[in-house]
Amino acid sequence: MKGPSKGLLIVFEGIDGTGKSTQLALLAEELSKRGYPVVTTREPTSGRYGQEIRKLYLDRTSCSPAEELRLFIEDRRQHVREVLAPALANGKIVLCDRYFLSTVAYQGANGFAVEEILAQNSFAPEPDLALLFQAPLAVGISRITGERGDILNDFEKAETLARVAEIFNSLTHPSIRKIDAAGPMAVVQENVLSVVLPLLTTCGGQCLPEPV
Repeated sequence: MKGPSKGLLIVFEGIDGTGKSTQLALLAEELSKRGYPVVTTREPTSGRYGQEIRKLYLDRTSCSPAEELRLFIEDRRQHVREVLAPALANGKIVLCDRYFLSTVAYQGANGFAVEEILAQNSFAPEPDLALLFQAPLAVGISRITGERGDILNDFEKAETLARVAEIFNSLTHPSIRKIDAAGPMAVVQENVLSVVLPLLTTCGGQCLPEPV
């Protein structure tokens, strides 16, 4: 991932219901308007392993914790190989809805050590920026069940999300920037832009394609 054509990897992390997917779409639209080359993607993917993971939303007990973690790792390997690495090599700004910090938090809450999960993700490109969206648990659950009208899946139970939030809050990865996601959507978007736009002007010493 070295060299002057390297793109930027910006990942959106946080418990379910914090609005990260909405903010990813808003940021993609804003950056595209400014002429930046943007690729949006997500994990779990729609590939072979991602589809297996999505089956667990309905019945997480159908899979052992070790097998569940393996599915996330294999899904990410495929994602890196087929989407992330090519896009970054071509100088794109990649916006990814969930990445390995989500695996650390959710699988950590499932009984694995943070260090062990990070070690298994050593193949994955480091994010240039990890936006960690934070909101009270009650707010997130209300958005899932009220605003979205969804039923909580097996990854979204209150006790699970509480453990996940605790692990997210304890992470010290250098790419993390915490975003208060409890306020109005427009306010959160401004906070996101205030963190992202300065990064585009510096690019960590690398060069992005000039906006058109």
